[in-house]
Amino acid sequence: MTKEYTSKDIKVMDEISHIRLNAAMYIGDTSNPIHLIEECLDNALDEAIGNYAKIVAVNINKKENIYCIIDNGRGMPFDNDIAITIATKMFSGGKFKGSKTAYEVSAGKHGIGLVAVNALSEHFVIEIYRDNKHAKFVFEDANLKEKTIENFNGDKPFSTKIQFKPSKKFFENLYPDIDKLRKRLLISSVEVENCTFVLNLDKKREVIKLSKEQFFKNHCLNDSDKTTSEIVYLSSAEGKESFNVIFGYSFDGSIAPRIISSINLLPVESGGTHVNLFFDIIKDIFIFRGKKLNLKFNPQDCLCGLRVYFSLYLKDPEFSGQTKDKLTNRKDYFTKLIGKLKIQLDTYFNNNQDILDSMLNYFVEYRKNVDSKKLRGENHGKRSSTKFTKLRDCSSNHGELFIVEGESAGGGFIDCRDPKIHAIFPLKGKIQSITNKKDILQNKEVGELIQALGCGIGPNFDIEKLKYSKIICAVDADEDGCHIFCLLTMIIATLLPEIVKAGKYYLALTPLYGVTKGKKFTPLWNKKEVEDAQKKKEIISRFKGIGELNPWQLKICAISEETRKLIQINFSEKFDVILEYFKDVQKRRELLIDETIIVDIKD
Repeated sequence: MTKEYTSKDIKVMDEISHIRLNAAMYIGDTSNPIHLIEECLDNALDEAIGNYAKIVAVNINKKENIYCIIDNGRGMPFDNDIAITIATKMFSGGKFKGSKTAYEVSAGKHGIGLVAVNALSEHFVIEIYRDNKHAKFVFEDANLKEKTIENFNGDKPFSTKIQFKPSKKFFENLYPDIDKLRKRLLISSVEVENCTFVLNLDKKREVIKLSKEQFFKNHCLNDSDKTTSEIVYLSSAEGKESFNVIFGYSFDGSIAPRIISSINLLPVESGGTHVNLFFDIIKDIFIFRGKKLNLKFNPQDCLCGLRVYFSLYLKDPEFSGQTKDKLTNRKDYFTKLIGKLKIQLDTYFNNNQDILDSMLNYFVEYRKNVDSKKLRGENHGKRSSTKFTKLRDCSSNHGELFIVEGESAGGGFIDCRDPKIHAIFPLKGKIQSITNKKDILQNKEVGELIQALGCGIGPNFDIEKLKYSKIICAVDADEDGCHIFCLLTMIIATLLPEIVKAGKYYLALTPLYGVTKGKKFTPLWNKKEVEDAQKKKEIISRFKGIGELNPWQLKICAISEETRKLIQINFSEKFDVILEYFKDVQKRRELLIDETIIVDIKD
């Protein structure tokens, strides 16, 4: 019998309820509350971009899971209950495209951020000092519990403070991604020179500051980049908008381009329109000048060894989603800005012919080398990875596949690997939903990983077709890294248990600490090694994640067979029992705390 469908089946949800029902749609990832902090931080950074705030601080209380973002800008308006509206009604704010706003350039655009923070927090507070008044709005479970507005004539301690405690109902882990937060603050310190950025991490104060030149050297150049071209600085402005570029070439490092971008102080990981437009400029200029000199190389060769940092300020940036990971503005949006950049670059090369010649000769030699290898047949049998969005494959049929956490770690591995034997597959983050095979196979990343392995699954599995001799999980040495390893191991043990049983699945240990003396790096793998180094009064570095290791350090820790520590994973008879735990988020947390584990570790 067909179920009747009537108007009674139609539901209209309020903003808070809809966000809670579809949290990932609004904040992208519910593995931890980092995006909630970023939403609050965006508002403070907008005050810094506008030259209103001179201090922006983020306070992290790990023990209580309470997070606080403070700035001394103009202060959020609170007349007519505007502060309450901004915290409870979507599409409310002062930054909308196509209208006169309080911000000429800003990171926030959609009017969703603070509503999402309020909806997904058990405790949420807005506190404001403005117009000789002190206002405070307290929400519990997204319901307004306190509203006070009092006269205040003293020296105000800040202008706006947003404090919240995320709800464990919506997040697997309540501790945010500190590496990502630190990167946001670092980019901001590079771009906004007249503002101080502070991270108070469990009462440990860290003032974050770096110049553009030092940022480029530390983060765009790798340690393997021994010989580089002169660094070129370009800047194009049109009113309040600007398109700024710092770039150069590495002549002896990895040929893969290394691109870092910030749009209105937002780190943009996945490139976008601005990157493609600059690539077009580079190709056009070098190919045109190369033809005049009768030099032979391909347009794509002009990107080999490229190192570039983009910083853009746009009135109406358009992103691929609420999480803003890719710029999607149409090309014609940048017509004037990109035209000015091209003129600047032409002028630069007209005045620096020797620098232009060094770059052109690099492209020519690269093309000769590639063509020579083709003639000798050295690329015969090399597997293509173009059908996968993430995989950086190797040429060997008996190489090692590193499954790593995030694009940052993936970039480090790519820079230090031997492309003949090391393949890299970066995960976006924690893989969600592993309750059964059907759910697992619906995950795009898992599907690409299975294709990359080449051995099939289920009745089509053939271990002889496995493309790699070792499958190595390399994640950060913290709770999140452990969680990702557990999730990945569950997936492999569910879909591809024969790989584990054949002894081909490994965990690469990564250090939290290390000692660096010149070019010598010594990882500290355990507490005893750290204590011994302390007794020797060594200078110990703390690494928040793999992404903070330089490529040459990462090579010592994970790539080099002489120095790395791999743990071989055995399939356990307890697997079916443990799988039941992973069907429930709370049981999964209990399992991570417990000593029970789905695999046995060989010494």
